[in-house]
Amino acid sequence: MTADTRRDRLAGAAAEAARGVRGVAFLRPGVADLLRTRIADRTTRRAPLTGNSAPGVRVSRDEGDGWHLDIRPVLRRGHRALDVTRAVRAAALAALPEVPSVSVRITVTGVL
Repeated sequence: MTADTRRDRLAGAAAEAARGVRGVAFLRPGVADLLRTRIADRTTRRAPLTGNSAPGVRVSRDEGDGWHLDIRPVLRRGHRALDVTRAVRAAALAALPEVPSVSVRITVTGVL
């Protein structure tokens, strides 16, 4: 399995787990995700677009075997940010049991 394929699988699993947490409205895509979508809609691709396939989740790899996930949820009003971020982190880690070393950072980007 290539690093890009593994990165996409990790991002997809983390995104699905995060979206299932009570209090998460949606995951906010980054600028790169928005540009990638715009480019894909307007052009025929000759080569696959690289990067994470799950908007709102960025996955990177450190020097060793560790992975870093950055999840950016928008929360629903009436839910405590601390409780939701803890639940998102726990859900993301539970969705990735086969990954030996992973760090998860949650950045709340808004409240609806």
